Amino acid sequence: MKTLALPALLAAALCSLFTPVTRADPTFIADLDITSFDGTEIDANLFVPETPPPSGGYPTVLFTNSWILDKNQYLLQAAALAEDGYLVMSYSTRGFGTSGGLVDVAGDNSIADAGVLIDWLEAHYPVGKLAMAGISYGAGISLVTAARDPRVDAVAALSGWSDVIEGLYPNNTVNLVWGTILTTTAFNLEPEVDTIWHNLRTTQNIQAVEDFAAPRSALAYVGELNRNGTAVLMSNNFADYLFKPNSMTQLYSLLDGPKKLLLNPGTHAVTETLGGNDGHIWATTFRWFDRYLKGEANGIDSEPKVDMTVRISNRLEQFDDFPVTQKAKRYYLHPRLSYFNNASMKTSPYSGWGWNNDFHGGADTKAGTGIPVISDALEGFGIPVFTNMTGINGYYAIEYNSPMHWSTFKIRGTPSLEMWIKPSKPEVQLQVHLYDTDPLGWGRLITHAPITLRNLQVGQAQKISLDLFTTSYDVPPGHVVTLAIDTEGALYQKPQDRHYEIEVPYRSSRQSVLTIPHL
Repeated sequence: MKTLALPALLAAALCSLFTPVTRADPTFIADLDITSFDGTEIDANLFVPETPPPSGGYPTVLFTNSWILDKNQYLLQAAALAEDGYLVMSYSTRGFGTSGGLVDVAGDNSIADAGVLIDWLEAHYPVGKLAMAGISYGAGISLVTAARDPRVDAVAALSGWSDVIEGLYPNNTVNLVWGTILTTTAFNLEPEVDTIWHNLRTTQNIQAVEDFAAPRSALAYVGELNRNGTAVLMSNNFADYLFKPNSMTQLYSLLDGPKKLLLNPGTHAVTETLGGNDGHIWATTFRWFDRYLKGEANGIDSEPKVDMTVRISNRLEQFDDFPVTQKAKRYYLHPRLSYFNNASMKTSPYSGWGWNNDFHGGADTKAGTGIPVISDALEGFGIPVFTNMTGINGYYAIEYNSPMHWSTFKIRGTPSLEMWIKPSKPEVQLQVHLYDTDPLGWGRLITHAPITLRNLQVGQAQKISLDLFTTSYDVPPGHVVTLAIDTEGALYQKPQDRHYEIEVPYRSSRQSVLTIPHL
């Protein structure tokens, strides 16, 4: 993402909060030009420890850059590791920094480059166990390389992805803001990437998009990661609306080898870059390397596998596994009387007369995720997205309120919604939001998710299902949970025809249910 906004700030602020323990000064080689398999020059740097290699060779880390950043992104972390006896190379992936070639979005060429760099390290130094690590783009490349190259013993994938489709096309909805940032900030893109983005924007040839995404997604390589026994550390952020936690929790659940999952407040790459959740992410990453590269018995393999930091309060909690709880509250949707009334959610099913509510497309409401990217980043510093809930309910939206909670309601995991709708057009979009609403009517965003539905049966009642984005949030006593649904959001591309009606039928035989996991 070669933009002067967030990613450049991330690079500038990268290392200010990490203080290593000083040992011997390593040797730093600032510029290495390594020729890849096809003659492309890959730019790298290298830290070599002053200490002699252990009998099994140096524990080695290969850092991979984030989108539009370069080999210098991890200088402080690399120096700290080298002072602790690690051999550390950082490089600019093809098309970024001064490396040659074109950006192929973790395609075959980029994965082959990583293998060439490992070859080079092994040819010039005594390499022991080896890890790959990176933030964002570097995380995705690290995971795919680890699956395809058994020489990678461990991975630290920070703000990474395991499913390209989920990132750019969540629930068949074009992630317009993040997709535009990606495609307009890399100046050396493979032409195929522009074609894929055009296909998504125009919703044509989606099969080609899926064919492009699959080999670039770690979920396609679960078997290989398990066979390799790769020790996988993953860190993702609740307000990361590019690479949501959902697909990473799915990958986590499918891995059989050593694994650890960190879930944090904040948005894409910011939490890992600006101090790492009070230093926790990078400290855990270093401990991960010490255990699985050096073989140190530091206890990380016997600790709880899931570290989840509560949104807004930034309180760290640890759990044995994910999902972190088997408890769930089921709220059944009940109707509103008119556009001027709120609907309700109750713990008992709807059993009244047949009733219908409707809301319409064509305009946005105050339900939303705030200012794209900026509001998400501020959440990592405990600043939530607020909205006045009275500006949501009405002609263009519908709002369901739960009963008041008399004790803290600790939401932990992935809320889901099953809802009956009767659309007036074959294509509609829903923006589904979950809020914590106080007695004065101010709501704080808990989570959300979009869904775009196509080829619907016009005028026919049909049930839709979706998962909202994974979250961790405490609803205080005296507050209610609000489900607010409208049809437009600042992050996402709108349908071409925005003028439609969505009717919500309420029948004893057609229950719409919101399920919220909690402690």
